[in-house]
Amino acid sequence: MLSLRAFGGWVFVVADGSGASTIVTRTRARKPLLGRMSVFIIGILVGVALGVVITVMGAPLLDELYPSAFASAPATPSPAAAKPAPPAAAGLAALFAPPAAKAAPDAAKADAAPSTPSQLAAATAAPPVPQALHVAAGRPLVIGVFGDSLGDGMWAGLYHQLRDGKSYEVVKFSRAATGLARYDYVNIQENAAEQLANRHVDIAVVMVGANDEQGIIEGHQVDGFDTPRWRQVYAGRIDSLVGLLRSRGAAVYWVGLPKMRHQAFDQKSQILNALYASRAQALGVPFIPTVPVTVDGNGGYDDYLSEGGRPRLMRAKDGVHMTMAGYLRIASPVSSAIRADVGRAQGASKPQTRADAGDPPHPDAGDAQGQASGQ
Repeated sequence: MLSLRAFGGWVFVVADGSGASTIVTRTRARKPLLGRMSVFIIGILVGVALGVVITVMGAPLLDELYPSAFASAPATPSPAAAKPAPPAAAGLAALFAPPAAKAAPDAAKADAAPSTPSQLAAATAAPPVPQALHVAAGRPLVIGVFGDSLGDGMWAGLYHQLRDGKSYEVVKFSRAATGLARYDYVNIQENAAEQLANRHVDIAVVMVGANDEQGIIEGHQVDGFDTPRWRQVYAGRIDSLVGLLRSRGAAVYWVGLPKMRHQAFDQKSQILNALYASRAQALGVPFIPTVPVTVDGNGGYDDYLSEGGRPRLMRAKDGVHMTMAGYLRIASPVSSAIRADVGRAQGASKPQTRADAGDPPHPDAGDAQGQASGQ
């Protein structure tokens, strides 16, 4: 006699005969194929959704931490590029693809948009206004530093070179991972307006651009880097920021980007520098370049630059930011320009500062980033 008993995945076989024996086997129930496929498909969809969210929302931070990640990525135009793309897909392509891979702008907009510095000046600039620096007696001049993480370093350099509690007070308004391109992420102009609502600034120093080698998003429209409309919008934001700072009674100084290690990123930085210089000239704002003090004797990039006849580490490991010694180096022409202008405004010699009296040697920062608030 043979009997079968099933319990879960187990099957018990019991045989009764002349020699009683028990055989126990196990069978595994198969999972439905449709259930496994559903889990697989849902996993893919969730991964794609998370990738899109991280790419769009985290772009400024990624660009701040790894500036060359997108700068050198090759892109091949697709035949389907001529077809209208969904807003999200078009946004990603225009943000991170080189100009050659981006969809061509509408012909009418391309013809109307300014594409040269002179056209930009005519389209977006008010007539140059001579910069007025007002020096108040009996209190130190307040110098506010605005911008991104490079602005943090500029603040650190100026703080060391100018702050003495009598002639100058140097205040940090800069914020890492910001810029003029991604107002959908952080609007630097709105931030500046809020900051200046509670603090008077006599001199505003702006150093920005480390995160701006990317597209601009306005509503559902995305304009790729260095396209005609991108230049028009970006130039307008420069003008608006300068106008805001001046409306609060500040004299503005715009500082250019330094030489960059990676060639593709450096080329984009020089495009920004040319636009900064053009707008500064049109607005009557002093533009202070930093490339001349961040290149070697051959005009190229080098982590170590000569100081006092000896090589000294000037750049951070990312090839974008500086060490403390590097920030002091790029802050020097800025502090010199401010002292000279203040001296002329006072109708006398420049005010005495710690640097004029002879600062004690600054401790070597080694390979430290030298940023006041990190990346």
